[in-house]
Order: sequence, then C-alpha cells, then structure tokens
Amino acid sequence: MAEGHMPQKHSDESVKLFVGQVPKHMTEAQLIAMFKEFALVDEVNIIKDKATRASRGCCFVICPSREEADKAVDAFHNKSTLPGASSPLQVKYADGELERLEHKLFIGMLPKNVSEGEVSALFSQYGTLKDLQILRGSQQTSKGCAFVKYETKEQAVAAIEDLNGKHKMEGSTVPLVVKWADTEKERQARKAQKAQSLASTLANVDPTQHPSLFGALPMGYMSPYNGYGYQNQPPFTNLSPNQANALRGGSPRNYAVPPAGYMGSAYPAMPRVQYPLAYPGGMRPFSGPPSPVPPEVAKNHIATSSTVSASATDHVEGPPGANLFIYHIPQEFGDEELANAFQAFGRVLSSKVFVDKATGVSKCFGFVSYDSPTAAQSAINTMNGYQLGGKKLKVQLKRDNKQNKAY
Repeated sequence: MAEGHMPQKHSDESVKLFVGQVPKHMTEAQLIAMFKEFALVDEVNIIKDKATRASRGCCFVICPSREEADKAVDAFHNKSTLPGASSPLQVKYADGELERLEHKLFIGMLPKNVSEGEVSALFSQYGTLKDLQILRGSQQTSKGCAFVKYETKEQAVAAIEDLNGKHKMEGSTVPLVVKWADTEKERQARKAQKAQSLASTLANVDPTQHPSLFGALPMGYMSPYNGYGYQNQPPFTNLSPNQANALRGGSPRNYAVPPAGYMGSAYPAMPRVQYPLAYPGGMRPFSGPPSPVPPEVAKNHIATSSTVSASATDHVEGPPGANLFIYHIPQEFGDEELANAFQAFGRVLSSKVFVDKATGVSKCFGFVSYDSPTAAQSAINTMNGYQLGGKKLKVQLKRDNKQNKAY
C-alpha cells in the first residue's frame, strides 16, 4: 500500500498533477524548488509505501491554476532524466482532473427538433460555451439530449440552478434535465459494479431453482467439445430444441454467455457456469463443469432479441407473468429511477434501462421484474398510459422467450 500526506484544501481551480520517475532520494522541498523555477506550485506530496514509509518514486504536485499546471507539464514532461531515475520525468494531469476542469454538463429532455442555435442561445446566457454537442442517432435525428462545456465552474453551476427541472423549451411539455456529466471514471465504475453484481448473482443461484435467470440469455446452448469442432457447426439458435439436442449428442446443460460477437468474458470463472468464445464460423466453449437443467430451461435458451437480450444478462427475471416491458421511459431515468417508479406495486426483483453502448444514452425502454404476477398486473393497471416526464408510458407483460420474438 502507498500513501502521501493528507492533502490541504485548495480552490476549485487548483490542478493536481501526477509525477512519475522521481528519484527516491528526493525530498518534497527539493521537488517544490525544482518545479517553482517554471511554474507556481502550492504543494508537493511524495507517495510513500505505507509499511516502510519509503518513497515510491512518484508524487502529486498541486498548482493553483490550469495555466500554471500547463507550464509545469511543458517544462518537465519527457524532457530529462533526473539523477537516480531510470527514465525521463513523467508529468501529467492526475486521473479525472481534465474532466473535472471541463465543467461539462448533460442536458436531457430536449425537444427532438431543437437546433444547436437554440440550445446555444439558452445556455450561453450563463457564460462562455467552449463546446456544444447534440447527440444524434444513425439518421442524424436528435436523441433529445446534449452536452455543453463552460469556461468556468461558476457558469456551469448557474445554468444548473436556473434550468434544471425549471425551464421548458419551446415545443416541450417537460422541463429540462441539467446536471454534471459523468466522468469516464464514474462510467467505468458503474460498468464494473454491474459486472460484479452479475457475477455474484450467478455464483449464488441454482439454475434448477431459478431457470428464468438463464432463460433470458442471448444465444443457444453449447455442450462441451464432443470431437466435431463447434467452430464448423451452424448456430443452434436456428434449430428447434429437439434438433439442437440431437446435434449436441447430450442432455441439456446450463451455461451463461456474453452477447453475440463478444470475444471473451469480463466475469470470473464460476462453478456451474460455462462461457463460450466467439469464432468466425460459430462458437467454441471455455472449459467449465456443466450441471443438469430441466428440459424446459433448455428451450428458454433460444435467442429472443439480439438488441435487447444482449444487454439483459444482468436482469433477474421473476416468475411467468411477473415481468414487464416498458416503453417511453424518460431519457434521464436509470435502473434505480425505474425501480423507484414501479416499487409501489410490489417487490421489484430487478430493473433495467437499456442504453446506447457508444454514447451511454438511454434508449428509453427497459424491463421491470416482480416476485409475483399480481404485482405486475397492478403495475400495468396503474402505469400503462401514465404521464411521466412528458411521455405516456407503455407497460405490458414481457413476451415469453418461447415465442422467439424480438421485443
């Protein structure tokens, strides 16, 4: 473990730099003196081993402004190797600093026909816009959301306070959503949390008791290698369960797989779970101990919708008749907000809002699963047609996988 000094409080405009390839004999006073020859420096914290208190050969440098930080980077990064170091000094912005300094806002609930000029006219009232981007789909139609970057934090804060949940643009019946944009670190943390949650769920669920968890998977079953070479076999998703079983030469076995085309798994190996790896001509499974599953579960392995189910592997389903499909979810809603909107009708097992993989923007549809059909029906009776975020929700029972239809 490594640690540095307890950081002092600095202004929002202060910038943290990470410095690597620092000779371990150098002191903080020596480093401050070196950096102050080219830039203003408020503080230097050498990162030390927690046990030995010895320098780890790196440190953090705090500059009072971005301008001073840039001076330090320009003067030292990759310019020279200090005595006692093996490589040139590395000076760069610490993780998350650039995004923090961008003062970037997310804007949701924009009218679909809004122009960049209209958005710019509204948001430039609060300060200088350094960037404006309206997110668009493949047909260049607006997705109803945008990003803006301000010159200063104060300008961004003023826009949030005046507009978020208060201002309606012309042609819209709902107020704008204006909030800080997620950083890359926050997006990655959310993905990691979902992956960890799924891994934990699969590791502790007996598929013979909870077949619906495995029935929602996006591809057909693949048995262990039997000498015929799976990479040359046609996909099983085009065959009936009986035909597929005949080709496999064995009884149905459970498995869990990533979305089609995925070249590996982000999840650790777990007992009773088997992951195949995609090849150009078909699928080849990773090794893993199989376990018996009732025949009716194998039927559920037939793919439904590659668009939906490829993202639904972390969605835990309830019993038949307890799973809902929801359209027209407000753009700013995530999994948690969707669950909160539907929890009044019964125990919510899971909720899932589908997002665009490239942009992370909501596709405005998703699933909610209850522990009983009664709760699901109650939710349909109340929420179908309910006005939420300027749109009327469409709430219906999720189609059974056996229908083999896309949602």
